[in-house]
Amino acid sequence: MSDPSYRYARQADAPALVTLIERAYRGPETAGSWASEAHLLKGPRTSLDEVLGLIAREDSRFLIAERDGKVAGCCLLQGLSQSAGSNINAAYFGMFALDPGVQGGGFGKQVIAEAERRVNDLWGANVMVMTVINLRTELIGWYERRGYQQTGATTPFPFSDTSGETTRDFHLVEMRKRVA
Repeated sequence: MSDPSYRYARQADAPALVTLIERAYRGPETAGSWASEAHLLKGPRTSLDEVLGLIAREDSRFLIAERDGKVAGCCLLQGLSQSAGSNINAAYFGMFALDPGVQGGGFGKQVIAEAERRVNDLWGANVMVMTVINLRTELIGWYERRGYQQTGATTPFPFSDTSGETTRDFHLVEMRKRVA
């Protein structure tokens, strides 16, 4: 397989991104794997309207990783406002999705490393922040091996009538890493 090439998403990429995100988070190909959240949540992970809206925002970019001309991975990057007097300029990392066929073998490490470089170039970010469902301990461990640390901050999961949760005994934990 070739090394990935990277670009930012355009509106025309939105349907492919929705498909990739759904397959990676809740698709049958990942059911039972550490990458899946299907055991916690059913139903759609995102929507075409949400992805189109995020692509259109000036403070966000979907980074696309292509392999052999196909979308093989993506992540959402968002510039966060800097606190007055702070030396921390942060960016948010989310909706990280890899095609199930390319998971393993270091592809995810390549994509996240590229995202870390890009947030510094885009917004001068020196910290990347993310939130992860606290029950996804293998995923948290994967991020910790990439240098991310849990901050101790937690956020309630945004449960709704349509989020399709199978249980409500979880929340989001914040993780961060200095990237520059």
